[in-house]
Amino acid sequence: MVTYTDVPVPPVVGSARAAADPGAARRAATLGGLLVVIVLGSLLVVVDPVVAGLGLLGLLAVGVLMLRIAWTVLCYVAVEPFGDLVGGAVPEGVKLVGLLLFAAWLVRVLVDRRPVALRHPVVVAAGVLGTVVLAAFTLNPNGGAGVETTGRYVSYLAVLVVLVDTMRTTVPPRRVATVFLVACSGAAVVGLVGFLSEGGRAAGPMADANDFAFYLVCALPFALLLWRDGRGWARVLPGTAVVLLVVTIFATFSRGALLGIGVMVVVALALGLLRLRDVGLAAAAVALGLGVVVVAVPDLVDRSLAEKQFVADANVESRYTSWTLAAEMTLDHPVLGTGPGGFGQNFDAYDAGRSSNPTHLDVVHMMYLDVSSELGLIGLAAFVALLVAGAGAAWRGRSPDGPDPGLASAVCIALAGTLVAATFLSEQYYLPIWLLLALGAAVTPAATGRRS
Repeated sequence: MVTYTDVPVPPVVGSARAAADPGAARRAATLGGLLVVIVLGSLLVVVDPVVAGLGLLGLLAVGVLMLRIAWTVLCYVAVEPFGDLVGGAVPEGVKLVGLLLFAAWLVRVLVDRRPVALRHPVVVAAGVLGTVVLAAFTLNPNGGAGVETTGRYVSYLAVLVVLVDTMRTTVPPRRVATVFLVACSGAAVVGLVGFLSEGGRAAGPMADANDFAFYLVCALPFALLLWRDGRGWARVLPGTAVVLLVVTIFATFSRGALLGIGVMVVVALALGLLRLRDVGLAAAAVALGLGVVVVAVPDLVDRSLAEKQFVADANVESRYTSWTLAAEMTLDHPVLGTGPGGFGQNFDAYDAGRSSNPTHLDVVHMMYLDVSSELGLIGLAAFVALLVAGAGAAWRGRSPDGPDPGLASAVCIALAGTLVAATFLSEQYYLPIWLLLALGAAVTPAATGRRS
């Protein structure tokens, strides 16, 4: 388990009173926020009491999250797997939560005596990648698509920084991983219910079944970890989560995700997180779950398989086309690529009617070629360096001196599966990759600090 030790750190800036009373800045921020709420609330009550009540509740929730970075981190991680569902109810909802996360972190930096814990190769590599992204955007803006893609990179790089600092100083990394697992398990329930009622491919609260499967693959090793570490009845819930996640991944019909599971099983056996007997038990439980689904809704399963088979050949051709065009863009623009969003902007010009499937594609469906085509070989090198830094940090965390060797092994397994699955998906635009890199930085032996 993680051991947190108090390290006296002198205040860097502030008045003599703030130096004598470390909580003065926090209390001042709280009082200032309350004053703003009172003034705004008084004005809104005159206009509309109902709106005033809802607004005050919202402001109160935001205020609490702003002052409790640990809660904000867990809230963000829990909301991410439900991104499209949240977006349908509240446009840009997940982005707003992400903005709140970054704002809460800035408040923590300004009012907390603890120094930031960002001296780590993962953060350095993230800074290099961010610089390359901005340089590529400056060279090739690509209009609205470029702004959107650059925003995705910058937002997840910011999330990575916040998660690294927070998990190294405030929130135990295992708690973050557990919340992510619980959220993905809930999303899996939504996906499985939708599949059993409507057929097709299970996508749960997300728009795309492949992206949905990627989240579940990332969460699976954390369920295995909790199952292994549990005793007696404490194994029931994580064991159920393992079966639920794998059955739902099968229901997504994502071949990349299934390949990722296979890789993770091999790595888990090699690292000792699983034994052959455990694999046999898990396979039997998953087979039983799949059998129940087939027996319960045989017609629906047959129809879903037929639909998947119908589009399989088209998907193969689509992947071949996108990979070929991305490789050509990389060769034509080897330094900084076509710019963020450049693949979609240049797709039609490069395709020029060569493929029998004229469908326009905005992403490559292959993370590494996606990065190289839009950020060039420099961007690909920076991205790979970031992946290596995160994986290396997790590997070092498996040492007995690490804060949580079991979690470090689970992160290594999750990275192995997700990086293989990303060979068929453009997953640099979603949380799992960035979360795993942050967890890798958090579980290295040096990642100890003080928890408030």
